[in-house]
Amino acid sequence: MLYRVCFITDTELETGFRLGGAEVYSVRDQKELLQTFRVLIADEKVGLIAVQENFFPELKKSFQKELKSGWPLVIPFPSAAIQEEKRDHVAEMIKEAIGYYVKLR
Repeated sequence: MLYRVCFITDTELETGFRLGGAEVYSVRDQKELLQTFRVLIADEKVGLIAVQENFFPELKKSFQKELKSGWPLVIPFPSAAIQEEKRDHVAEMIKEAIGYYVKLR
């Protein structure tokens, strides 16, 4: 069985993910976020939900029990406003993994 990968993001990042062919759910507020997440975790065909990192703490509080079940997998991804220190940290992790320094913009 093939599982779907879904992204929950704000309207600012939505277009970029759609251009990449991703299944994107754009939310404007916490109410939409929680409703969208409920629908996705109830769908047996969803295997991975990538959530914009600034939304993740709210989901973690609201759905702590469901997130511990391990399915679907729920992971945070950096928001558009990634801080420079996080960028440096990610660049260091990439350098360790591949042996080359990659400058992230």
